[in-house]
Amino acid sequence: MENNFQEALAKFIAIQTIAGDKEANNSGIDFVKQILILSGFEVTTDGQSLFHQPVIVAKFTNSKSDKKVVLYGHYDVEKIKDWEKWNTPPFELTENNGRLYSRGIADNKGILLARLYAMKELFESGEEIPSILWIIQGEEEIEGRTPFEVIPKHYDDFGARLYLEETGMFRDEKPLILFLPQTEKQPEFLNELNNTIYSGNAIIENRKLNKFSECPFLINIPKDGYYISFGPNDGLCNIHKDNESINKIRLEEHKEVFKKFILWANKITIK
Repeated sequence: MENNFQEALAKFIAIQTIAGDKEANNSGIDFVKQILILSGFEVTTDGQSLFHQPVIVAKFTNSKSDKKVVLYGHYDVEKIKDWEKWNTPPFELTENNGRLYSRGIADNKGILLARLYAMKELFESGEEIPSILWIIQGEEEIEGRTPFEVIPKHYDDFGARLYLEETGMFRDEKPLILFLPQTEKQPEFLNELNNTIYSGNAIIENRKLNKFSECPFLINIPKDGYYISFGPNDGLCNIHKDNESINKIRLEEHKEVFKKFILWANKITIK
């Protein structure tokens, strides 16, 4: 495994994990699994995907902690519809004017890899972390049914109250922390989260449900669970379009933000 995050990101981007490409998807799964296993996770794949994109299920159990968190991500990317509209090769990581360009850099490979490397560094440093269930699916971009079959049973067995979305975004240079369920009174723990990961500078909002009609990660969160979203994306990302990109500095910073979240999740008591 590459020690350098940028080198690893370029390798991950080059793996064209799109629906139906068995060889590429197996390579992408192996790439992700290797990092997870080296970080101390027990890793399996689950679900008979018609598109060769089963769900990666990674579990870490800390017997010394009663804290639990579910993480979500996906390793698949949207197909390229108009190759001629790309200014750079879509499966070749390219930097230009402070942004990184490629298919999947913002949705979701860049953020996913930043979090994988953050977790690896937490393990290496010996930090105390909560028990973790990490769901990394492969049919996000085609809204496949496999995750709908796989995710609920793992949620039920794990029993967490914190559920972290694949990414989040900035608005007008300010980070957002989005949460669910819809409520008139903001949960108190979100202010502590804001102080921990963004020095209190984030905007905290109830999420408006405009992602898709159905999301297997979202619809299976239990009634006493909390959905949380934060991340480095912005209005220039062009997700699902040509010339997809992400702010390089914010992506690198997200690794540290995610570490702070994981350490915070091992201390917070949700009432």
